[in-house]
Amino acid sequence: RTKKKKPRAPHTPYTPPRMKLKQLVGELQGVQTWRHPKSELEQYPTPPDIAAHMLLAADAEDGLEDALVADLGCGGGVLGIGAALLGAAHVLAVDLDPAALEVAAENVEEFEVPVSLLGCDVVQLAMRSGPEGAPSGVADAEGGADAGAAGGAFDIVLMNPPFGTRNESHGADVAFMQAGLRLCRPGGAVYSLHKTSTRPFIAKKAAEAGGEASVVAELRFEIPRMYKHHRQPSKDVAVDFWRVQRGGGGEEE
Repeated sequence: RTKKKKPRAPHTPYTPPRMKLKQLVGELQGVQTWRHPKSELEQYPTPPDIAAHMLLAADAEDGLEDALVADLGCGGGVLGIGAALLGAAHVLAVDLDPAALEVAAENVEEFEVPVSLLGCDVVQLAMRSGPEGAPSGVADAEGGADAGAAGGAFDIVLMNPPFGTRNESHGADVAFMQAGLRLCRPGGAVYSLHKTSTRPFIAKKAAEAGGEASVVAELRFEIPRMYKHHRQPSKDVAVDFWRVQRGGGGEEE
């Protein structure tokens, strides 16, 4: 008698393990930043360790895998590239500064990740969103694609905005947070850094914008001496790591 063959178990595709903190920090250390930062834009690079903590927290809470992500005020693109490394379906990285986008483009090419670059003012991008949340007529950094359905479409928005303490950037911290909420889909979340000293103000403004805000962690942000007005070799600034969820994302019965 011929023995019958046992049916094979269904093949389970191999899923690579999720990136650990140390590994992610190591990857993000390879992301280049501005060659000539601009003080009027309060351009301070997000340290790889802080970027990694932000990304892993966002992944644990909202899930970066297959998500549509925006990186606002992207600089060299460390947050957007990190999101892509953690499995984001696509990332739109936005910055007003062409020099920053040049560096970001080099980084995206080096890491070979699904990140598109958009040369645009973050606040203007959000303000141009129509009734359905889609901005119109906004060209990317190379003058090509329209931003399409950017507004109101993102699952997760990441940012390290200007602190808004300089005369040239006064209020930019709140403006970025509000823009991020507008670009989120209902139920989507903004992850952002703000000075701890502004906590009550940020909480108030987030609520006014229809967001549900909570401080995920208190961090120390090291700012090296980069500009003429800096007097010390470096300075630690107390910052809050915020999660602000846009309303309207409740599950249907």
